[in-house]
Amino acid sequence: MADPLSIAASIAGVVTLADLVFGRLYKYTKTVKDAPAEVKQLTTLVNDLGGLLNSLARLARALEGERFDVSLRMQHVDACNFVLASLDKLLQKAEKDLAKPGQLDRIQRKLKWPFSTSQIKEYLAELSTHKDNIVLALTADTMNGLLQSLSFERKLIDTTDEILQDVRETRKITTRIEESSERTKVLKAFLKHNPQENYDMSLSLRHPRTGLWLLRLPPFQTWLDTPGSKLWLSGIPGAGKTVLAASVIEAALARSNDKVAVAFYFCDYKTEATWNPSTILSVIAAQLALQSEEAYKELASFYDQLHPPNGLPRSPRILELTMALSTMTDRFDQVFIIVDALDECGEHTTSVVEILASYANDHDNVCAALLSRDEDEIRFRLGDDFENLEIAAHSEDVAEYVSSEIQERVRDGRLRVGDNDLLADIQRTLVDKAHGM
Repeated sequence: MADPLSIAASIAGVVTLADLVFGRLYKYTKTVKDAPAEVKQLTTLVNDLGGLLNSLARLARALEGERFDVSLRMQHVDACNFVLASLDKLLQKAEKDLAKPGQLDRIQRKLKWPFSTSQIKEYLAELSTHKDNIVLALTADTMNGLLQSLSFERKLIDTTDEILQDVRETRKITTRIEESSERTKVLKAFLKHNPQENYDMSLSLRHPRTGLWLLRLPPFQTWLDTPGSKLWLSGIPGAGKTVLAASVIEAALARSNDKVAVAFYFCDYKTEATWNPSTILSVIAAQLALQSEEAYKELASFYDQLHPPNGLPRSPRILELTMALSTMTDRFDQVFIIVDALDECGEHTTSVVEILASYANDHDNVCAALLSRDEDEIRFRLGDDFENLEIAAHSEDVAEYVSSEIQERVRDGRLRVGDNDLLADIQRTLVDKAHGM
């Protein structure tokens, strides 16, 4: 979750969408002959939601600066956005149908409503549920209370210490081994590049609802729930893969416990040291060692092999690292591995992809998510074994960001547009020209 100002901006973006949908519904009900009563109810409900969301955005701005539970998501607002976006797509299609030439066909199309009665009732029921929770959120006097009301789970956290502990547990690898100077030495030897900084940076760049389209997809839910499942998320440069990686890591960390481990890594073309397959495997091993006493003992034993008491220390070989990592992996019921930017490993790209793919295929308890550009050498190795999710063509994140930014600029006077249709045209143009970037 981002800071309160981003929360307010995110809610304001849904206000813009609600205004657009209300406008389309209102115009369509005026055009359609004898529109069903449910359609008018839906129009009224969307209008009410827009007003409530606008009030919620103002409340979030008033509460900015307060400490709050960053693990809570505005799921009822997210769901509203999803339903409104679905409505908007159907209404846009209906408007295009009406605009087609042919006077007789046009008259007939005016009589056609794009939804069945059962669909309208589903939309009414769904939006009414979220409306009730938004009304509840408007009674909150803290940012944490507001977010709890908007969360499906409504977690209750009473103290600052509990909030801070929750932040640590959901945003970092949880250390589950005893600490000592000897253990610090062992872990430091393998943690050659700490990926936490990259993860924190990705989180700071992420809009509050970035990646929700991915989290909703059945293949992603299967990946979270099924040991042995594998995903390859590919996209063009600028598609937001690294920021999306933060959402994947966050979802995995939420599942972490004594028997479920998470390890992640960010390759970076600007830092050659991050390209080395040995470094990648070492960092993954160090993260697993932090999460299990048994896994740590395996790593410590390997460290002793590399640092004999009567000989010179040496660097680990890839095969040795792979074997040690394999033994550590077997200490868990499920292991999530997320590696971003495989294509940024220079001359090591093929080796890195081959090693990670083999590691994932050799362990039934490993859930691997690898992110990269869609390049031939990567597709050749991952295409058959990893389910590919193309992220370049998804513009939902771009639309969400553009919508919230436009609303903020309208609110503070930087953008003056009095026509909602013009606002919609501006938003569509910006999203279309972004080409998923």
